[in-house]
Amino acid sequence: MGVSSVTALLFLSSIVAAYLLGRLLRPQDDRLPLPPGPKGLPFLGNINDLPKPGMLECHHWLKHKELYGPISSVTVLGQTFVIINDAQIALELLRDRSAMHSGRPHMIFSSDMIGWKNTLAFSGYTDTFRLHRKNIASVAGSTVSLSIFDRVQEEEAVHFLLNLLSSPENLFAHIEKEAGAVILKITYGYTAEAHGKDPLVDMAVKTMHEFAEATVPGKWPVDIMPFLQYAPEWLPIAGFKRTARQMAAQLHQTTEQPYQFVKEQMRQNKAKTSFLSQAIENIKSDSDTDMERIHKWSASSMYLGGADTTVSSLMTFFLAIARFPDVQTKAQEELDRVIGDRLPVSADRNQLPYIRALVSETHRWHPVAPMALPHASTKDDVINGYRIPKGSLLLPNNWWFTHDPSVYESPMDFNPERYLKAEPEPDPREWIFGYGRRVCPGRYVADNALFLTIAQTLAVFRIEKLVDENGKVVEPEMKFEAGVVSHPVPYRVSIKPRSEKHGFMIREAEKQYPWQESDAKTLESVKW
Repeated sequence: MGVSSVTALLFLSSIVAAYLLGRLLRPQDDRLPLPPGPKGLPFLGNINDLPKPGMLECHHWLKHKELYGPISSVTVLGQTFVIINDAQIALELLRDRSAMHSGRPHMIFSSDMIGWKNTLAFSGYTDTFRLHRKNIASVAGSTVSLSIFDRVQEEEAVHFLLNLLSSPENLFAHIEKEAGAVILKITYGYTAEAHGKDPLVDMAVKTMHEFAEATVPGKWPVDIMPFLQYAPEWLPIAGFKRTARQMAAQLHQTTEQPYQFVKEQMRQNKAKTSFLSQAIENIKSDSDTDMERIHKWSASSMYLGGADTTVSSLMTFFLAIARFPDVQTKAQEELDRVIGDRLPVSADRNQLPYIRALVSETHRWHPVAPMALPHASTKDDVINGYRIPKGSLLLPNNWWFTHDPSVYESPMDFNPERYLKAEPEPDPREWIFGYGRRVCPGRYVADNALFLTIAQTLAVFRIEKLVDENGKVVEPEMKFEAGVVSHPVPYRVSIKPRSEKHGFMIREAEKQYPWQESDAKTLESVKW
């Protein structure tokens, strides 16, 4: 081993020793205990009690409920994770005491090494965070803006139907295209490719897959042992550095390329009205680079968050309908009776209670973020006789809150009628869109996108289990990916028009919502 290698190892060893010594000598508040949890190892704590790769985190942490009660904890090298398996405790801490628990964990891997701290999702509760929320609320929160979304969503929902009619075997790609096309048009004034792959849609899909992987609490060694950020890259344990560098480059392109597209279109007086074009025009001074940077990252937050969450929900919807055909029958009866021989639109929402309930059940059956996005405590707190130290990561088990059999009857069944009873079961939106000051600012837009696509799809298509060449029914697998944002694993279903008349309705809708020329070619020439 060369001198430089020995020096590097000695340097790293001294950092490790100083770090562990600092943890050991840190003053401890022993007046109240932490929430109960498994006994850890000396120095390392509960490092072996974190979720194993590939396992749904919500299922791993749910085991704590039976072992330790509704609130539990683990501590890894001094970092406390508080696991919340009780819906009311989650609401009390994250909604009612949001002034103390609205931070985000500062993860070395995702926040610093990749750059997710610049987005709304992982920004701390700061002035920048409030500006991001104000920006996004200006687009997703006003009645005027929502009416603009309605038109774009109706247009792209029809394009989704046309793509599905043409190639139903490409269901997942069509879902990604629809969700991406809506948010790209609103955010950047960008028109996605009509058919086949689009560079910005594909970019968002890849980036959000990496986000789900990068932000799982406790997954990356450097988040558990921050001193590893100083380790030489040639050490086997430092392989995460290469991964972080690749993910950082992906996030950089995803943020910069569409931003520069809008800037270039504005310089050429070709820009379509969008969130970003209006935000840039409203900047008071050409030298206000800080405000422009905030607008750029607000746009990126909308683009990435808005696309991927809708994708997950729609993938869950098609899976559920194939497995629970009676729901489809009841939904189509309501659509035929209320809407008749046309496609439903956003304005029909109040006249379609069963479809609204179906949307709610899609949210509940598999929440997009089963463990939510982790919160961080900015002050010490106490609940149920347990202390919550400042800096703790709070992990609410949204999946359990929406599957607790004492709250939801037969929770593994997909049953929209649970919300239409004389005493309806709780609305899952209480949890699935986030808590307190961290509630999703685009929740109404996301909800409408889901309603519209579900209503239009069921109006004209029949979704069923596939039958193979031997006449055997292929049961779509009910399995979901691990990660902060969770999708169903790939599955196959049969999707066909309900009749020739319904196929004709889809083709006729193209006259009202014709395809527009894509901006993908223009994007190729944009320097970023």
